[in-house]
Amino acid sequence: MAKHLARIHGTEEDKVNCPFYHKIGACRHSDRCSRLHHKPAFSPTILIKHLYRHPVRQAEMMGGVMTTSEAEKLVDQEKAQEDFLLFFEDIYMELSKFGQLEALHVVDNLGDHMIGHVYANFRDEEMASDALQVLQGRYYDGRICQVEFSPVTDFREARCRDYDEESCSRGGFCNFLHVKPVPMCLIRSLEDDAEEDRRRHAWEKDQEEREARRERRKKRREEKGERDSDRKRRRHRSDDKDDSRGRQADSDDDDDARR
Repeated sequence: MAKHLARIHGTEEDKVNCPFYHKIGACRHSDRCSRLHHKPAFSPTILIKHLYRHPVRQAEMMGGVMTTSEAEKLVDQEKAQEDFLLFFEDIYMELSKFGQLEALHVVDNLGDHMIGHVYANFRDEEMASDALQVLQGRYYDGRICQVEFSPVTDFREARCRDYDEESCSRGGFCNFLHVKPVPMCLIRSLEDDAEEDRRRHAWEKDQEEREARRERRKKRREEKGERDSDRKRRRHRSDDKDDSRGRQADSDDDDDARR
Protein backbone atom coordinates (compact mmCIF):
# COMPACT_ATOMS: atom_id res chain seq x y z
CA MET A 1 0.00 0.00 0.00
CA ALA A 2 2.78 2.45 0.92
CA LYS A 3 4.57 1.73 -2.36
CA HIS A 4 1.36 2.30 -4.28
CA LEU A 5 0.74 5.67 -2.56
CA ALA A 6 4.32 6.72 -3.20
CA ARG A 7 4.00 5.74 -6.87
CA ILE A 8 0.81 7.72 -7.52
CA HIS A 9 1.72 10.76 -5.37
CA GLY A 10 1.30 13.92 -7.44
CA THR A 11 -0.17 12.09 -10.43
CA GLU A 12 -3.70 12.10 -11.85
CA GLU A 13 -4.33 8.83 -9.99
CA ASP A 14 -3.77 10.61 -6.68
CA LYS A 15 -7.21 11.64 -5.47
CA VAL A 16 -5.86 13.40 -2.36
CA ASN A 17 -2.97 15.60 -3.54
CA CYS A 18 -3.24 18.10 -6.38
CA PRO A 19 -1.06 16.96 -9.31
CA PHE A 20 -0.84 20.43 -10.85
CA TYR A 21 0.35 22.07 -7.64
CA HIS A 22 2.85 19.24 -7.16
CA LYS A 23 4.22 19.70 -10.70
CA ILE A 24 4.11 23.47 -11.23
CA GLY A 25 3.55 25.01 -7.79
CA ALA A 26 0.29 26.63 -8.94
CA CYS A 27 -3.30 25.53 -9.46
CA ARG A 28 -6.10 27.31 -11.31
CA HIS A 29 -8.51 26.40 -8.50
CA SER A 30 -6.27 28.00 -5.86
CA ASP A 31 -7.62 27.46 -2.33
CA ARG A 32 -10.90 26.15 -3.78
CA CYS A 33 -9.17 23.05 -5.14
CA SER A 34 -10.71 19.79 -3.93
CA ARG A 35 -7.25 18.27 -3.51
CA LEU A 36 -4.49 19.18 -1.08
CA HIS A 37 -1.71 21.65 -1.86
CA HIS A 38 1.29 20.61 0.21
CA LYS A 39 3.39 23.77 0.52
CA PRO A 40 6.97 22.84 1.41
CA ALA A 41 8.60 24.25 4.55
CA PHE A 42 11.96 24.28 2.72
CA SER A 43 12.93 24.06 -0.92
CA PRO A 44 15.80 25.14 -3.20
CA THR A 45 13.15 26.83 -5.39
CA ILE A 46 11.22 29.98 -4.59
CA LEU A 47 8.24 31.35 -6.48
CA ILE A 48 7.74 35.12 -6.77
CA LYS A 49 4.11 35.54 -7.77
CA HIS A 50 2.91 37.92 -10.51
CA LEU A 51 6.16 39.88 -10.58
CA TYR A 52 6.63 40.16 -14.35
CA ARG A 53 4.36 42.68 -16.07
CA HIS A 54 3.08 40.67 -19.02
CA PRO A 55 2.71 42.95 -22.09
CA VAL A 56 -0.57 41.35 -23.18
CA ARG A 57 -2.18 41.95 -19.79
CA GLN A 58 -0.81 45.50 -19.80
CA ALA A 59 -2.37 46.06 -23.23
CA GLU A 60 -5.70 44.71 -21.97
CA MET A 61 -5.63 47.11 -19.03
CA MET A 62 -4.77 50.09 -21.22
CA GLY A 63 -7.19 49.24 -24.00
CA GLY A 64 -10.20 48.52 -21.84
CA VAL A 65 -12.47 45.53 -22.54
CA MET A 66 -11.02 43.42 -25.35
CA THR A 67 -10.17 39.84 -26.14
CA THR A 68 -6.71 38.40 -25.58
CA SER A 69 -6.12 38.08 -29.32
CA GLU A 70 -6.98 41.76 -29.79
CA ALA A 71 -4.61 42.75 -26.99
CA GLU A 72 -1.81 40.65 -28.53
CA LYS A 73 -2.11 42.69 -31.75
CA LEU A 74 -1.49 45.90 -29.80
CA VAL A 75 1.79 44.64 -28.33
CA ASP A 76 5.01 45.86 -29.90
CA GLN A 77 6.80 42.50 -29.86
CA GLU A 78 10.28 43.95 -30.33
CA LYS A 79 9.89 46.39 -27.43
CA ALA A 80 8.22 43.71 -25.30
CA GLN A 81 11.19 41.37 -25.85
CA GLU A 82 13.67 44.12 -25.00
CA ASP A 83 11.74 44.98 -21.81
CA PHE A 84 11.63 41.30 -20.85
CA LEU A 85 15.39 40.82 -21.26
CA LEU A 86 16.06 43.92 -19.15
CA PHE A 87 13.68 42.53 -16.49
CA PHE A 88 15.40 39.14 -16.62
CA GLU A 89 18.87 40.68 -16.23
CA ASP A 90 17.75 42.81 -13.27
CA ILE A 91 16.05 39.94 -11.46
CA TYR A 92 18.92 37.53 -12.16
CA MET A 93 21.54 39.86 -10.68
CA GLU A 94 19.33 40.69 -7.68
CA LEU A 95 18.65 37.04 -6.85
CA SER A 96 22.28 36.05 -7.43
CA LYS A 97 23.22 38.09 -4.37
CA PHE A 98 21.83 35.24 -2.26
CA GLY A 99 23.80 32.49 -3.98
CA GLN A 100 24.28 30.55 -7.18
CA LEU A 101 21.21 30.15 -9.36
CA GLU A 102 20.66 26.80 -11.05
CA ALA A 103 17.71 28.14 -13.06
CA LEU A 104 15.60 31.28 -13.38
CA HIS A 105 12.30 30.98 -15.25
CA VAL A 106 9.77 33.68 -16.11
CA VAL A 107 6.48 32.29 -17.39
CA ASP A 108 4.57 33.50 -20.44
CA ASN A 109 1.21 32.13 -19.25
CA LEU A 110 -1.85 34.39 -19.10
CA GLY A 111 -3.99 32.47 -16.58
CA ASP A 112 -4.71 34.46 -13.42
CA HIS A 113 -3.08 31.79 -11.25
CA MET A 114 0.21 31.92 -13.17
CA ILE A 115 0.64 35.22 -14.97
CA GLY A 116 3.92 36.98 -14.23
CA HIS A 117 5.30 34.16 -12.06
CA VAL A 118 9.06 33.96 -11.56
CA TYR A 119 10.70 30.70 -10.44
CA ALA A 120 14.22 30.82 -9.00
CA ASN A 121 16.01 27.54 -8.35
CA PHE A 122 19.10 27.92 -6.13
CA ARG A 123 22.00 25.56 -5.54
CA ASP A 124 20.77 24.76 -2.02
CA GLU A 125 17.86 25.40 0.34
CA GLU A 126 19.77 27.84 2.55
CA MET A 127 20.27 30.26 -0.34
CA ALA A 128 16.59 30.03 -1.25
CA SER A 129 15.62 30.64 2.37
CA ASP A 130 17.82 33.76 2.56
CA ALA A 131 16.24 35.10 -0.63
CA LEU A 132 12.71 34.46 0.63
CA GLN A 133 13.32 36.18 3.98
CA VAL A 134 14.81 39.29 2.37
CA LEU A 135 12.44 39.62 -0.60
CA GLN A 136 9.17 38.87 1.17
CA GLY A 137 7.14 42.07 1.37
CA ARG A 138 9.63 44.19 -0.60
CA TYR A 139 8.49 46.26 -3.57
CA TYR A 140 9.71 45.82 -7.11
CA ASP A 141 8.49 48.07 -9.92
CA GLY A 142 5.56 49.16 -7.79
CA ARG A 143 4.53 45.60 -6.93
CA ILE A 144 4.87 43.91 -3.58
CA CYS A 145 6.87 40.68 -3.71
CA GLN A 146 4.80 37.63 -2.75
CA VAL A 147 7.39 34.91 -2.21
CA GLU A 148 6.95 31.29 -1.19
CA PHE A 149 8.83 28.01 -1.41
CA SER A 150 7.86 26.00 -4.46
CA PRO A 151 7.61 22.19 -4.67
CA VAL A 152 9.07 22.37 -8.21
CA THR A 153 12.67 21.24 -8.36
CA ASP A 154 12.61 19.44 -11.73
CA PHE A 155 11.22 21.79 -14.37
CA ARG A 156 11.15 19.09 -17.05
CA GLU A 157 7.80 17.88 -15.69
CA ALA A 158 6.50 21.41 -15.17
CA ARG A 159 7.23 22.79 -18.64
CA CYS A 160 4.85 22.58 -21.57
CA ARG A 161 6.70 20.57 -24.20
CA ASP A 162 4.38 21.82 -26.95
CA TYR A 163 5.20 25.43 -26.07
CA ASP A 164 8.92 24.67 -26.20
CA GLU A 165 8.31 23.31 -29.70
CA GLU A 166 6.09 26.33 -30.56
CA SER A 167 3.04 24.12 -31.06
CA CYS A 168 0.88 24.56 -27.92
CA SER A 169 -2.77 24.82 -28.97
CA ARG A 170 -3.91 26.10 -25.57
CA GLY A 171 -2.02 29.37 -25.88
CA GLY A 172 -1.35 31.51 -22.83
CA PHE A 173 -4.02 29.71 -20.80
CA CYS A 174 -2.22 26.38 -20.76
CA ASN A 175 -1.83 24.93 -17.26
CA PHE A 176 1.80 23.91 -17.76
CA LEU A 177 4.67 26.38 -17.64
CA HIS A 178 5.33 28.40 -20.77
CA VAL A 179 8.89 29.40 -19.89
CA LYS A 180 9.97 32.49 -21.80
CA PRO A 181 13.15 31.67 -23.74
CA VAL A 182 16.36 33.52 -22.89
CA PRO A 183 19.48 33.46 -25.09
CA MET A 184 22.06 31.12 -23.58
CA CYS A 185 24.82 33.66 -24.25
CA LEU A 186 22.99 36.14 -22.01
CA ILE A 187 22.64 33.57 -19.22
CA ARG A 188 26.34 32.70 -19.40
CA SER A 189 27.25 36.38 -19.27
CA LEU A 190 25.00 36.94 -16.25
CA GLU A 191 26.48 33.90 -14.50
CA ASP A 192 29.98 35.34 -14.94
CA ASP A 193 28.89 38.80 -13.73
CA ALA A 194 27.10 37.32 -10.73
CA GLU A 195 30.12 35.19 -9.79
CA GLU A 196 32.37 38.23 -10.01
CA ASP A 197 29.97 40.22 -7.83
CA ARG A 198 29.88 37.44 -5.23
CA ARG A 199 33.69 37.27 -5.14
CA ARG A 200 33.93 41.04 -4.78
CA HIS A 201 31.30 41.01 -2.05
CA ALA A 202 33.14 38.20 -0.24
CA TRP A 203 36.41 40.16 -0.51
CA GLU A 204 34.75 43.35 0.78
CA LYS A 205 33.15 41.41 3.63
CA ASP A 206 36.54 39.86 4.48
CA GLN A 207 38.13 43.32 4.49
CA GLU A 208 35.37 44.64 6.74
CA GLU A 209 35.85 41.74 9.15
CA ARG A 210 39.62 42.30 9.20
CA GLU A 211 39.12 46.01 9.88
CA ALA A 212 36.65 45.17 12.64
CA ARG A 213 39.17 42.76 14.19
CA ARG A 214 41.87 45.43 14.02
CA GLU A 215 39.55 47.92 15.70
CA ARG A 216 38.73 45.40 18.45
CA ARG A 217 42.42 44.68 19.03
CA LYS A 218 43.20 48.42 19.11
CA LYS A 219 40.38 48.99 21.59
CA ARG A 220 41.62 46.15 23.78
CA ARG A 221 45.15 47.60 23.72
CA GLU A 222 43.81 51.04 24.66
CA GLU A 223 41.72 49.55 27.47
CA LYS A 224 44.74 47.57 28.69
CA GLY A 225 46.88 50.74 28.57
CA GLU A 226 44.25 52.60 30.58
CA ARG A 227 44.13 49.78 33.15
CA ASP A 228 47.94 49.75 33.41
CA SER A 229 47.95 53.54 33.84
CA ASP A 230 45.32 53.27 36.58
CA ARG A 231 47.36 50.63 38.36
CA LYS A 232 50.49 52.80 38.13
CA ARG A 233 48.60 55.84 39.48
CA ARG A 234 47.20 53.79 42.36
CA ARG A 235 50.67 52.39 43.07
CA HIS A 236 52.19 55.89 43.09
CA ARG A 237 49.46 57.15 45.42
CA SER A 238 50.07 54.18 47.71
CA ASP A 239 53.83 54.85 47.70
CA ASP A 240 53.24 58.53 48.45
CA LYS A 241 51.01 57.62 51.37
CA ASP A 242 53.63 55.22 52.73
CA ASP A 243 56.30 57.92 52.42
CA SER A 244 54.04 60.41 54.14
CA ARG A 245 53.33 57.98 56.97
CA GLY A 246 57.06 57.22 57.26
CA ARG A 247 57.95 60.91 57.47
CA GLN A 248 55.23 61.46 60.05
CA ALA A 249 56.54 58.55 62.13
CA ASP A 250 60.09 59.95 61.98
CA SER A 251 58.80 63.35 63.07
CA ASP A 252 56.96 61.82 66.03
CA ASP A 253 60.11 59.93 67.08
CA ASP A 254 62.14 63.19 66.98
CA ASP A 255 59.56 64.94 69.14
CA ASP A 256 59.64 62.12 71.67
CA ALA A 257 63.46 62.26 71.76
CA ARG A 258 63.47 66.00 72.43
CA ARG A 259 61.04 65.61 75.32
